[in-house]
Formats: sequence, structure tokens, C-alpha cells
Amino acid sequence: MRILYVHNINQVAETYGADLTRRGHFVKVYEPSLVGGSAPLPIKLAMMPGRVLGLHSIASALDPKHFEIAHIHWASYGILGLVSRIPFIVQCHGSDVRHRLKQPFFRTVLTSIFRRAAAVMCITPDILPPVQSIRPDAMFFPAPIDTEQFSPSTVTQPQSWTILLLSRLDPVKGVDVSTQGIARFVQRHPDVRVLVLDCGPLREKYKQLYSERFEFIPPVVQEEVPQLIWPADVIVGQFALGALGLSELQAMSCGKPVIASFRYEEAYPTPPPLCQARNAEEIEEQLENLFQHPEVAKELGQKAREWVINYHNNQMLAVRLETLYQTILNERKGELTSTSQLLA
Repeated sequence: MRILYVHNINQVAETYGADLTRRGHFVKVYEPSLVGGSAPLPIKLAMMPGRVLGLHSIASALDPKHFEIAHIHWASYGILGLVSRIPFIVQCHGSDVRHRLKQPFFRTVLTSIFRRAAAVMCITPDILPPVQSIRPDAMFFPAPIDTEQFSPSTVTQPQSWTILLLSRLDPVKGVDVSTQGIARFVQRHPDVRVLVLDCGPLREKYKQLYSERFEFIPPVVQEEVPQLIWPADVIVGQFALGALGLSELQAMSCGKPVIASFRYEEAYPTPPPLCQARNAEEIEEQLENLFQHPEVAKELGQKAREWVINYHNNQMLAVRLETLYQTILNERKGELTSTSQLLA
């Protein structure tokens, strides 16, 4: 197959593309211009003509002469599908639908996109209900994790017991809950080390609140994330959305115990082995339990890695994608054959 991916958000398209290339398919990943994407509205509008021009250049490739199927990441880029002459899939990632589907303008645009798509997928189960309100057959398709890259470290480093808050400092991640829970725990354990990513819209606020006790470290590129995870004894994740993001899954794949909130157990045949917590008090309790019982932490980390391999392994998901693409193309051929017969 000749497959075009649009937008390499969180390296998901690149991960799929590498596996499908190894399986003998031709894959190209196109990255739209993101210049001005997070800028204030006036600046964003001023830069829009250049971004639209870039999209126009790739729109001409959505043709059977170049590709057979397109897999578009981030719902708004699905606008390309409206001019596509090949089947396309739209994969939703969160902010592209979570709030926009509540706004009349975006809901109208996204409705047109979703109804034209050959398939609509959601990378986390929390965004599935709003998407299914437009496209009932939308499916939860888990994020791919390279379980060979994200594997347990074989190097033992003597250090203080370490907590890593592996989350942007963003309200959508529930960091008000996570930071309070960690702060309560370290009040009783002054020798514990706390690492916090220095990124997100609330970074300055939390540096003012916790800089004397937490170490704020710069975010790293994807290839260096395992080295960020390995020294930690426990990973603290998100507490607002109730779904697991890439950070939590990558930590679990590295065999680390993860404390987070997960509320969509029906999304998997078996629920993820986590330390569940809903508030600061429960986070503190889970940290205390793992601190006092290292054997529990080790066993939980092992189970977490096995679970990620079973449900998020990149190679397994690539095979599922390959089957989905082929099914869509076979249906397309059947439709074209039927149309030809009617016109004959």
C-alpha cells in the first residue's frame, strides 16, 4: 500500500510509518506548518495564508496517482479529506475535539469531516463519547508505544528515592491535585527527590510555589524520554481527564509504577495496573505505600509493562492498522466496481 500520514503529533505517525515500512508498504509523513499555531488570534490569522498554502501543496497528493489511503492526525487537518480523491482516516487526539465540538462553528466543520471519513479514531477513550455523537462508529484506537525503546533500565544507580511528575503543568492534566499530593508526602520525607517538568502554562506559578522543594527540569526530545524515566522510583501522571496519555504509558512500558486517575476500564479487556488516585490525599497514600513497600512497586511495574505490551505495543497496532487500511480499500474497490456496473 501507498500510505500518506498527515501531522506527526507525538511521533505517532512516525511510529506507525516505521513499522508499516518494515512490513513492505510505502509511507510518507507530511508535517503541516505549525508556525503561529499557539500565537494570539491576530498573529495566528496573519500567518494563516502561509499555512493554508502549505496545506494546498499536500492536497494535490491526495490522489490515486500518489497514494491509496491517507491517515490524518488532529481533527481539524481532516479538512484536507474534503478535497481528497482517496479514502482518508481521521484520528482525534484530545484538544482538537474536546472543547471544539462544543463550539457551533467547529462542530459544523468537524461534522462534515467526520461524515466524509472512511473511519474516525480516538487515541484516548475520554474523547470517544463526544466524537460518537457525530460519528457513532468512531473507535478507540490505542496510542502506539515502542516497547523496545521504552523498556526497563539494566543500570542500577544509587540515589535518593525519586518521584517524577511526568506531566505538563497544565490545568487539563490536574496538576493542582498532583502537586498537592506530592507536597504532602515530602513534608514527612525530606530526603525524597521530586522532579517536575518545567513546561506548560502554569510553570511559573508552580515554580513560585514549589521551587524550594521540587526540582524543575527541562523537557527532553522523544529519544531521551526513557533516560528521564529510568532514575525515578515512581511516576505521577494526570488526574483530570481520567485517561492515560503517552507519558503514563511510556513510564509503564519502562516498568515503573504509575499513580494516576483512570476512569475508562471498559476500554480494555483488562484494566491497567495502576495506583488509582482521585485527590491529593489518595496520591499521598499511594506514594506512602510504594515508599514503604518497594516489593509492591516492583511487582506493579512488571505488571504495567506486560499490560502495555498486550494493548499498546507499536508492532501489534501496526498490524491492526494494516488490516483496517486493507478493509477500507477493498470496500472502496467494491463500491467502484458496483458503480461501473451500473453505468455499463
